[in-house]
Amino acid sequence: MADKIEGFLTFDINSGSFWITKEGAPLTQINFGDTFEVKVDDKWVETGIEITSDDEGTLLFKLKNTAFSGILDDLEVRI
Repeated sequence: MADKIEGFLTFDINSGSFWITKEGAPLTQINFGDTFEVKVDDKWVETGIEITSDDEGTLLFKLKNTAFSGILDDLEVRI
């Protein structure tokens, strides 16, 4: 079994892409449709990025199977 890449979710505003980073350095890019895991209450939960909207109709990023939405930076993730 290959080692998983672990780090923190980061959104790069210049490229419009999500990355897994460690100490600020990009490790791998995450695209819409990719499946990865996020740490929720010390447990790993399978997730992916989707777009949703809030009550005012503003588009937001959301992680499937979690309550995380909006700004998703600095969440502990692995792929």
